[in-house]
Amino acid sequence: MILIVCKGNICRSPMAAAMFRHRLADAEIDSAGLAAMTGSPVDAAAERTLLAHGLSASNHIARQITIADIDRAELVLAMEKRQVAALLALSPTLRGRVHLFSRWTDGRDIADPHRRAQEKFDRAYELIDAAIEQWRSRL
Repeated sequence: MILIVCKGNICRSPMAAAMFRHRLADAEIDSAGLAAMTGSPVDAAAERTLLAHGLSASNHIARQITIADIDRAELVLAMEKRQVAALLALSPTLRGRVHLFSRWTDGRDIADPHRRAQEKFDRAYELIDAAIEQWRSRL
């Protein structure tokens, strides 16, 4: 299972999960947040961006990451360096299984677009899309 992690689990990680599922139909993909807005749907702007690309996360419900998630995951991808550090602090057993989402592109954080302009969601999509292409070739 590939687990995608961000802060609130309403913007970047649900977008990335929907995108990964589209490209790796046979893979188990999940997402969670380190400070999840538990029970919230995907952000409306994130859903607009996905819909513009023929995708959707309309059935997504935000949830907090759990130790069970960590134990189940073969690969954990975080949107920011500080999230990688937080995940390793939460469970040192993740060493070797947790990576920055953009590891194979530019190695930079994918900025949180929450409560920002639609263009920031579109930019996050572009960065996630490029990173997924690189991960696909390595999985």
